[in-house]
Amino acid sequence: MAERTIDPEALEEYRAVIREQLDLLDAIVGRLENGQPLGRLPAFGQLDGAVSARQHYTTFHETTWTNLQNLRESLHGMITTLNDSAELAEEADTDAEAEMLDYESQL
Repeated sequence: MAERTIDPEALEEYRAVIREQLDLLDAIVGRLENGQPLGRLPAFGQLDGAVSARQHYTTFHETTWTNLQNLRESLHGMITTLNDSAELAEEADTDAEAEMLDYESQL
């Protein structure tokens, strides 16, 4: 069986990339909130297609909002998983070191 090792520096680099994406996403989401520039319903007027255009825009905005929120949750989940992996790797290293010291003392 191949030995698996976790590189803490690589985990931290990946966490940094995810945090950057999360910060960018938070900036975008902020602009889509109600009252913000992209969170306002455009004035579609009274033309024949206005009702349909309003419905399509509303559906698009809601779908985009939901997708962005789901992406935020996924990025947060990735960070949590990376944190858990780093903790488990640290525990495994500590346990392995203790076992080696114990074995060494028995010799």
